[in-house]
Amino acid sequence: MSLKKVHIIAIQERYLDAITKQVKEVLGDKIMIQPTSLKDLHGDTVIAGDIVILSNEMIKGLVIQLIPKDCQWIIGKRDINFANTKELLKLPQGKTILVVNDTNTNTEETIQSLRETVFEHHYISYSPDKEIPESIDYIITPGEKHLLPRGFEKVIDIGSRLLDLDTFDQLLNLLGLEHYRPQMIKRYFKSLVSLSIDNTGELSLKTNSVRDIRDVAQYRFDDIVAVSKPMQEIVTLATSFSKTEKLIHIEGESGTGKSMLAQAIHNNSNFSSGPFVTINCSTRDFSMIEKELFGTVENDEISIGLLELAKHGTIYIEEIGVLPILFQGRIYQALQEKIFYRVGGQTPIPLRVRVITSNTKNVMELVNDGKFRQDLYYSMSMFSLTVPTLAERKEDFIPLIEDIKARLKRTNIHFTQEVMDIFLNYNWAGNVKELYNVITYLSFIGEQIIKIESLPINLRSRQKSEEFESIISSETRRKEIIEKIEEHGFLDESIEILKIYNDGKKERTSFGRLTIKKYLEEKGINLTEQQLRIRLEILQQLGLLIVRQGRAGSTISRSGEDFLYSLGTF
Repeated sequence: MSLKKVHIIAIQERYLDAITKQVKEVLGDKIMIQPTSLKDLHGDTVIAGDIVILSNEMIKGLVIQLIPKDCQWIIGKRDINFANTKELLKLPQGKTILVVNDTNTNTEETIQSLRETVFEHHYISYSPDKEIPESIDYIITPGEKHLLPRGFEKVIDIGSRLLDLDTFDQLLNLLGLEHYRPQMIKRYFKSLVSLSIDNTGELSLKTNSVRDIRDVAQYRFDDIVAVSKPMQEIVTLATSFSKTEKLIHIEGESGTGKSMLAQAIHNNSNFSSGPFVTINCSTRDFSMIEKELFGTVENDEISIGLLELAKHGTIYIEEIGVLPILFQGRIYQALQEKIFYRVGGQTPIPLRVRVITSNTKNVMELVNDGKFRQDLYYSMSMFSLTVPTLAERKEDFIPLIEDIKARLKRTNIHFTQEVMDIFLNYNWAGNVKELYNVITYLSFIGEQIIKIESLPINLRSRQKSEEFESIISSETRRKEIIEKIEEHGFLDESIEILKIYNDGKKERTSFGRLTIKKYLEEKGINLTEQQLRIRLEILQQLGLLIVRQGRAGSTISRSGEDFLYSLGTF
């Protein structure tokens, strides 16, 4: 009996990867699983009889247009991974906790889950448009640490939210596997543990399956936006390289479009009629990569590797720089001798495939650090391409936005000038991929005019994050000042001294020591001249007073004013 095929479709590839792993943990032996990011979804991806899981409601309108009308689909509901809440459960009751997620909707959903389960605390939604209370005890985020306001150290990362039990119940109903529910529940809780995060914040499950061999290269050079000179030069160079049978290497930061360029090279080459197969070395155990690339021979049973499956086509090896030196040597030998051996086998297999490699880090630097073979690097560097960052191709920015809108069939949305200013000044660390994700999100929120308040949190958060950092640093400074003054046991007296100087500054008046002594006596504080001098010296050392000799007198500094303000004494 053939297994039913279930497609998982999402905007964010990171989330797509997480829930794909979860579905495999729960139903991997019951169904065929095909993960697809929204940007890679085409009219022939899903066929009649397949089942589709959508990552959220927003993408339903577009996906339904690209799948058969009679195709069954469900919208995946998400919940926090309670296997990651141990640190939260240890906290004393009544803590005030700021919750940070990538969108307002996702933040509110996370808070709702927390309130329903770990109800002992007070949860506050983070938004760059709102002031952050100074009374925050902790920050909680479901795997979005890059969005956190800076300056706060007490952070609990509860990992990406995963599909909830109700979603799996719906899936079982569509599959006709209702009888399997008791086993499914056991596996569901196992998946929460398997996909929990370790103390480094990384998923504990390290494996990730190779893409389906039936996938094809979808992009051509005509699909690449290249208005800017740097991008035009890369496309021209890649076009000429595509006609060679030699290894081609592509470097560039994450999200710059290396995979798209590799597919375009394949489709413009003499290998275009053959398969296009990819494997990402950074997401797999090295022993698994070796077996998947070269195949295996175990107990007279042969498993075909990707180098054979991609015969007369292209194999695209992503993040080759993470491979161990010995494994690099095996790849180099195969390239040089045009033959390779399956793991555990002795029969030579002809290498009849074009190889394209890519890496995020500069491979020459890895060579200099002794982490990459020099001979393999020289083979790669003959036909090497470096894809520019989005910051290096500013002329492509608006054409890229229009291209993304057209691909999503959302040409009716428009951005205010304020939003475009934010776009143009944002650093786009994730490059074109991050831009694609943002425009995709904005395309499905149901608004034709996109204003600042509609933007994802990370685009709005920079200014507020800096303000929050200032708040935190001010709080730290206030505590340090109080501790320093209390070492000498006269906090209340010092505050009164600063108040006198502050009142004088408002009247453009500075004071000498005798005048301060007189004002303190009027407040019922009697100090000897020696006692007053010590207090003034400490306040000067802390930068709270500007002490001048002679008739010029002394006055409160800006730091002193800020300190009084932080105490609520203004």
